Amino acid sequence: MSAPKKIILFLGAPGSGKGALSRLCVEMFGWKQLSTGNLCRKHVSEGTELGKQIDFAMKSGTLVSDEVIIQMGTQWIDQEIKAVEALLLDGFPRTVAQASGFLKFFGEKYPAVKLVVIELRVPDREIIERLSARLVCSNKECQAVFSTRIEKLKPRVAGVCDLCSSPLLQRNDDKPEVVASRLATYHQHCQKLVRFYESAGYVVHVIDGDRGNVEVFEAFLRHVGSA
Repeated sequence: MSAPKKIILFLGAPGSGKGALSRLCVEMFGWKQLSTGNLCRKHVSEGTELGKQIDFAMKSGTLVSDEVIIQMGTQWIDQEIKAVEALLLDGFPRTVAQASGFLKFFGEKYPAVKLVVIELRVPDREIIERLSARLVCSNKECQAVFSTRIEKLKPRVAGVCDLCSSPLLQRNDDKPEVVASRLATYHQHCQKLVRFYESAGYVVHVIDGDRGNVEVFEAFLRHVGSA
């Protein structure tokens, strides 16, 4: 008898390692990762009805509505869940309203699928150091990520992308003072989400993300396997 499908929902501050852990699972197991940022950009570039609403919100300087994010995320789940053993949700749901809409959809449509909630915890000082060292390719078609702090992520030529030779830049969001502000906002939202999932009967599995990649990955697999 095959193992039940899983949806693995990540909580964690920017720079906590959610993306790296998700990419490792995609490479090793063929799982699918939802990144709300990438999915928003895809809808905008393809001119879908959701993309038009997202583009309007962005150009108006307002947040994309919870309703649009829920619809976008649940559509993606419907499209991808049949083909893989597990889906990884990174950045969705982001608010309690989104989480409520997601759990309603999940309970009604996929009662046989297991939901695993993982929280990666990393001290704020470590997050600030990680993100302050992050560099991103300026080529919008590439967007490769490098680090001046992690040896294996350093570009071969300082300030130049290994993949397309475009200049590397530090995003405004990764400047120390901006990261500190983002973390304060994240902690407020995360505490509410944790309480919401626990009140809905789900265990929030906490992983210490301030360790080596191998240790974090092994801890993640233990939690996913035991859920």
